[in-house]
Amino acid sequence: MPTVSPPDKADQVAPLAGEPEFAPYKTFSPRYRAYVLVLLTLSYVFNFVDRQVMTILLEPIKAEFGVSDSAMGLLSGLAFALFYAVLGLPVARLADRWSRRNVLALSMATWSAMTALCAAAGSFAQLAVLRMGVGIGEAGGTPPSQSLITDYFPPRRRALAQGIFAAAPNIGILVGLFGGAVLAEAFGWRAVFVFFGLPGVLLALVLRFTVKEPPRVPRSPRGDESLWIALRGIAAIPGFLWIAGGVGFAGIAGYGLGVWSPSFLVRVHGMSLVDAGLWLGLIGVFGGTLGTVTSGLLVDRWARHDPRWQLWVPMIGLLIALPTQLAFVLWPETHRLGGPDGLPFALVPMLVAAIFASFWIAPSYAAVQNLVPRHWRTQAAALLLLAVNLLGLGLGPLLVGVLSDMFHTAGAQSIRWALAAATSTCLLGALFFWRGSPVYARTVGSRNLQ
Repeated sequence: MPTVSPPDKADQVAPLAGEPEFAPYKTFSPRYRAYVLVLLTLSYVFNFVDRQVMTILLEPIKAEFGVSDSAMGLLSGLAFALFYAVLGLPVARLADRWSRRNVLALSMATWSAMTALCAAAGSFAQLAVLRMGVGIGEAGGTPPSQSLITDYFPPRRRALAQGIFAAAPNIGILVGLFGGAVLAEAFGWRAVFVFFGLPGVLLALVLRFTVKEPPRVPRSPRGDESLWIALRGIAAIPGFLWIAGGVGFAGIAGYGLGVWSPSFLVRVHGMSLVDAGLWLGLIGVFGGTLGTVTSGLLVDRWARHDPRWQLWVPMIGLLIALPTQLAFVLWPETHRLGGPDGLPFALVPMLVAAIFASFWIAPSYAAVQNLVPRHWRTQAAALLLLAVNLLGLGLGPLLVGVLSDMFHTAGAQSIRWALAAATSTCLLGALFFWRGSPVYARTVGSRNLQ
């Protein structure tokens, strides 16, 4: 079991002006911090695999239960996201008042077990209820992890740590898409839920018994308000709502495209489920990871001199992502790499899009952690996720499914025009980040980061 030891001299970081003498991250050695970051990132990988696996299984599940694209959009989006996002607020408050580690471990065991139980669904309605259960469990996943990272790492290293953590979904995409497709082809779609659900229960136990809860800074009297007062206080912090709007509209495009891309490649480009899962998974891992880590590094460097870069980096990423996403969706299916039987050329702009579409993730989460007082950090992360998941995960896949059904006269091409329409919300996300950048800069400039 890892041990907690005092930080060595190489880990000493010059304090920011006005930083309090006590800071939780000073309690832990660099090696132990790295171990905790690895475990938290791995838990986020499982978190995303268990939600992402539905993406690659849309086609076989739709075929077995005989439902529409709108129904599958509801199953992969709102049925999960509604409980995931809304319950994240009270669960985050519990984590702030109790133990973030314990909340994370209990939540992980719950969502993993519910994922495994999806294999037993006898109808579309039963599967929808079980996916709601997955959403309930995952409500306690990300906010406690982000709060723990904030206490484990000093301010100058938080954006990079958040960037590494934010790269986990990209690994989850590869495992969920390619691994899920291979398992579904070999054993059927039900077995996929068992293979991906049960290991998460074991990881939850490892996390519970090897990760230390950082020492708490004495709670301010302001940390004991009701949940409603706390949420109103967070929303009233200048800059927060601009960030929430930016991530919400970016999420509509990101989740809509991410959930329906395998079906798009199967229907329009004639790829097999396994090939679509493999190439989209690889693009997600390499492109998405490069984007999240790079954006964290850029913000850590540039925002020191001008805090507006904290939101300018996400804005620039979205403005570059939009045309490349449209190129992926609209590129003619006759253009292929290596001849008529090669891979669709559309995968090339998709790789570029994956890099820049990930630029908003780490800087946005780090910005919110910088904005709010310590006693609100976990609840603020949950409130930001409420915007991401209700708008992005909740409405993105559903919007694409509804539009696809509306464009049904176009046949297999209906999914293409639905995706093209949904990705346009990137522009609204970029607008929110641009409008919020000067407000954020003034707010963080008037206080000391802790």
